[in-house]
Parts: sequence; structure tokens; C-alpha cells
Amino acid sequence: MSRPKLPDIPWRTFRIASAVALATLLTTALVVAPADAKPDGPTPQPVLMPSMTNLDALPDDHLKVIEALQLQAAAQAAAHREAAAEAAAKRRAQEAKAAAEQRAQEAKVAAERRAAAKTAAEAKRPAAPPRANRSRSRGLPAHTATVSGAQSLARSRLSSAQYSCLSAVVEHESGWNHRAVNPSSGAYGLFQALPGSKMASAGSDWRTSPLTQMRWGLSYMKARYGSPCGAWNFWQKNGWY
Repeated sequence: MSRPKLPDIPWRTFRIASAVALATLLTTALVVAPADAKPDGPTPQPVLMPSMTNLDALPDDHLKVIEALQLQAAAQAAAHREAAAEAAAKRRAQEAKAAAEQRAQEAKVAAERRAAAKTAAEAKRPAAPPRANRSRSRGLPAHTATVSGAQSLARSRLSSAQYSCLSAVVEHESGWNHRAVNPSSGAYGLFQALPGSKMASAGSDWRTSPLTQMRWGLSYMKARYGSPCGAWNFWQKNGWY
């Protein structure tokens, strides 16, 4: 099948049709251009449209060609509008993605700062004493494993009069020397326990700990004489206890 032969268009008609199509394209481009777009070149000048009397004077075949050119220009304008809309949507999506990434980064930095502040606060917080030490103290003040610590322990458990009796017994027995040894009997420690291993009932460190020896001595005086003053009264009558 042979292609239809286009009608011969005079030069005057072609010029008019071209002017109409160009005017349509330029007008549409100005309509679809973004509001914030800045032209790179000089501002386009308005195109002088051919008068309707000139178009009315053209033959029908020539008018069909002009109509076809106008339809082509309208289609190109629609394509431009669609491309502009897609570009605007893409730009908005990119801006939203960048804003979301910025918020996520700020949230991460804030979380790291909170974690660092919590760690620093916990490092400055004083450590709680071990539970075993609290249960062993039974509400009494802490004492060091020295003779003065043993004396402080005795004062915290006895009245002033009872502590004076205990101190008198210990002073006569060992002179407050927790390593004192009786050369004849082998009695040992502050209270001259005989044998010294008796004090193991108060702790395995009875040889070196005045505190352990004091705990044993307090228990011994209460069990055997009722109190330190009972032990001191017996000592004064017998020279031993």
C-alpha cells in the first residue's frame, strides 16, 4: 500500500503554520515552567500570532496541516508538563529522604550522649558494701583488725562499767598484746586462752586477729562468769580466771 501524498503547501501557508505552532509551544512552556525556575538566557519575546483573517483565507488542506502542527505542539507541551511534574516529585522525595536521614543521625547522637552520661554517673556512684560485711556487722560500727578495733568492738557491745572490767582482765593477762604467749602453759592471745586453738570457734584467723580474739573473749566471759565484771571479780580473788 503506497503512502498518501501530502498536498503541496505554499511557502506563505507553511510560514503561517510554523508561526502558530511555535507560538503554541512557547506559550505552553511558559505555563508549565516552575515558579522558582530562573531562565538561563534573555527573557523570550512574545511571538506575533498570525491574524485569523489570514488563517481563514487558507485552503482546507492547508488548514489541516496547521491543525496537525497545533496538535503536535499541544502534545509536546503536555509531555513537558509531565516531565516537570516528575522532576518536582523526585526533588521532593530526595528532600524528604535527606531530612529523615538527618533526624536519624541526630537521634543516634542524642542516644550516645545519654549513654555516656549514664556511664559517667554510675562510675561516680559509690559502691555498696558487700552483703557479707553488712550481715557480719549486725548493725555495729565497722572495726579494723587491730587492737584498737577490738577495743572499739567491745565498747560497742558493753556498758562503760562492763568494758572497764574486761579491760582490767585483758591488761593483767596479756597487756593488750594479741600475740602474747605464756611460756609455761602456752596460753595465747589477749585473753590467754588455753589452749589458744579454743578461739578457732570465733574465726580461723584467731592467731593474728585481735577482733576474732575479742569476739571469743566476750563469749567466754558471758558463758562462764555471766559478764566481764563477773570474770574480773573471780580474777581478783584467784589471780586467774
